[in-house]
Amino acid sequence: MVVLGTIDLKKKFKLPGQKPIEVLKGVNFSVKTGEKVAIIGRSGAGKSTLLNILGGLERPTSGTVTRPKNIGFVFQQYHLMPELTVLENVLLPTMSRHFRETLPKGAATFLSPHGLAQHLLEKVGLKDRMKHLPSELSGGEMQRVALARALVTSPELVLADEPTGNLDAWTGAGILKILTELSSDTAQKFALVMVTHSPEAAAICDRVLTLEDGLLK
Repeated sequence: MVVLGTIDLKKKFKLPGQKPIEVLKGVNFSVKTGEKVAIIGRSGAGKSTLLNILGGLERPTSGTVTRPKNIGFVFQQYHLMPELTVLENVLLPTMSRHFRETLPKGAATFLSPHGLAQHLLEKVGLKDRMKHLPSELSGGEMQRVALARALVTSPELVLADEPTGNLDAWTGAGILKILTELSSDTAQKFALVMVTHSPEAAAICDRVLTLEDGLLK
């Protein structure tokens, strides 16, 4: 089953007094349920722009994107709320009206959002950090919080933008190990599209695509 697809996706940026810059020139690709896809390419090639469009954070100039309603995001900069505890940060996506509207009507879940958040934090090794603030965590711990937050709504698709970009090699390897384990978990199984410069990160994926001259190859 295809969980994400694009047709002739294009994106132009127009700056005052300059010619439009065409970053994406007709991207066509699809991702199946449970599949892991890495997107690589030089800096400035448009990888993050493509990821933002795939997740609905940015609009394309033309073309179409078909995606599920329930998507998880993992950002390079973590984007944790400094005044909230680890557990509260993970629970944030479940507080949105969108999350409540996408819950299957009458469906029974084996865990409440609060229970699932605790379960995920345990799985990423942060059982004893739930009441801590982000300022009390290391970079690797903050990224593990971000992973748990991305999965707390049980998404069909997770989009990750350089998830190991701010981490040292050893810590980054730990994050990739956790991401691999979580993506293979039958209870949490999701498709993954990851933008990365890291060969190690790309290696955990089923497919590696290169964004070059506005096209995926």
